[in-house]
Amino acid sequence: MKNVFYKVYFAMQRRNEEEKINRLKSSLLQCGDNVAIDHTCHIIVPQMMEIGANTSISSYTTIYATFGVRIGANCLISSNCGISSYNHIQVSDNRRRDEHRDHEFSEPVIIGNNVWIGMNVCVLPGVTIGNNSIIGSGSVVTKNIPENEIWAGNPARLLKKIDLPTL
Repeated sequence: MKNVFYKVYFAMQRRNEEEKINRLKSSLLQCGDNVAIDHTCHIIVPQMMEIGANTSISSYTTIYATFGVRIGANCLISSNCGISSYNHIQVSDNRRRDEHRDHEFSEPVIIGNNVWIGMNVCVLPGVTIGNNSIIGSGSVVTKNIPENEIWAGNPARLLKKIDLPTL
């Protein structure tokens, strides 16, 4: 009897998770084919987010797409990452009272195609990550990353250029 209960419970939970992901995908500005988003991810303002085909976003990643986030095709975003296009004003005594000015400090985030972002990475507003780049685990990306490079650290810095074979 106990096994039947657990089978029914987990089947219902899986169905609820699938429904949540389907609702999330349908609310995105654009969602390519074969996109995988873990049910534990949080996307704030999904209507401002685009995701390319064959992209995967792993567990507990939070994306603030308030001012736009575009993720290209064939990307892997690992667990527990934070991507934000949203920032607060910088004058400390006005932070909570002057929220309508936050747009002055917020910019879209653009992640190119074939990008791999490791676990626990933080991508700040206004950053563009070029095609075929890799961001190492635990990095804080504060500035644009060119194509075909590996970056890591806090703040992220260039570790190596990637030599892609020419076809």
